[in-house]
Amino acid sequence: MGIFDRIQSEIETREKQEGFSPADLLALSPPLRRLMSYIIREGEVTAAAAAELVQVSPTNAQQLLDGLVHKGYLEREEREEGWVYRTRFARKRGREIPAGIWSALGRRTRPAPHDRDEGPSRDA
Repeated sequence: MGIFDRIQSEIETREKQEGFSPADLLALSPPLRRLMSYIIREGEVTAAAAAELVQVSPTNAQQLLDGLVHKGYLEREEREEGWVYRTRFARKRGREIPAGIWSALGRRTRPAPHDRDEGPSRDA
């Protein structure tokens, strides 16, 4: 595997790990948007419930759910009654620290010349 393939694989893995954010709803088709909204509200869904909700066959519902798992939007858990799908929310992205933050903080935390302790007072 070449360097490009490894980088591409890493990018795809990270994209899957990101999870789902509310803005991702806009990129989905109306049936998938309805399905994701349902899962967000209810907490989880089975393939049978998904099929009924989007009015497709159980096989097609399973394919839709698997596609959402592949994108990293859902995670699935096997239970006695079968697979259950839950939303996998993205972590909130932190902000990057501006390049000049440390020098700006240094300037603000240095005492002003008139605030500096210049030794014992002669008034005492």
